[in-house]
Amino acid sequence: MLNKIRVHQAIYVISGLFLIFFNHQNAFFKISDINSSIAIIFVIIMSLGVSHGASDSIVIWNAYSKIKTRAIAFLVYLSIVFLGLFVWFQSPAIGLVSLILMSIIHFGESDLTYLKKVSQMMKVSWGFAMTLLPVIFFENDVKKIFDVLVNFEINPNVFLVLKILTLFFSFSFLFLMYTSNIITRKDKIFLFLEFLITLILASFLQPLFWFAFYFCFLHGIRALINIGINSLRDLLFLIIFTLPVTLFAYFVLFESLRIEYLNIIFSILMALTISHMFWPAINRFLSNLLGEHK
Repeated sequence: MLNKIRVHQAIYVISGLFLIFFNHQNAFFKISDINSSIAIIFVIIMSLGVSHGASDSIVIWNAYSKIKTRAIAFLVYLSIVFLGLFVWFQSPAIGLVSLILMSIIHFGESDLTYLKKVSQMMKVSWGFAMTLLPVIFFENDVKKIFDVLVNFEINPNVFLVLKILTLFFSFSFLFLMYTSNIITRKDKIFLFLEFLITLILASFLQPLFWFAFYFCFLHGIRALINIGINSLRDLLFLIIFTLPVTLFAYFVLFESLRIEYLNIIFSILMALTISHMFWPAINRFLSNLLGEHK
């Protein structure tokens, strides 16, 4: 797995360098009004980004041998997703706070899985930075996005605190990485390059563009590597499992209910993150309840 991680790190860094160069040649990523490109971001996140969460379908399929048990597990999984959507639309503020907190934990755990025995503080520091880096450079833009998501004006002091915390955890991550005795020198170099490229991109990409790039091409692909996606059959599973989510998001939430793309993206991410993070525990519970262990 480490060789795949290394190849992915190299490709991510090269892609980031290309974006940095491309930024000086083209004004596409400098636009401040995301309305003209939000549909593109929607498609990217709903396809490439959501696909790594859809890998849970493979986990569910492989965990059970009986079709009936698999169907029950899928139904439970999707029920949790819809419960998450219900919570978001009942209270977007609770949904957004939940998404941020889960992202801090999940990004750190998932992105650094290949580094065995690294401290929890290092994972949290990485997760916090990857969740909120844009607030350092685009505090007002992040505020506008959050205001739209929760449908009220958030106190500006909240974002000042988030900026300070993000700076603290960014420096904390770099310090812990540099002083770590369990991370090899080569791992430190690649990890630092990943962090540096992501930081530079956050300094000029509009926050939603930055999030789409990080979420899809660093976090998403890293998660697929962690779970062992390496066959055409697995990829077809992801496409089949992800497509209904995308179609539901577009035809039901956007076309029928007239919900804005921004709310659709983050409500679905929040709902899927709940299922994705807690599925291992739920899976163990179902295995004991249904009495089936494959």
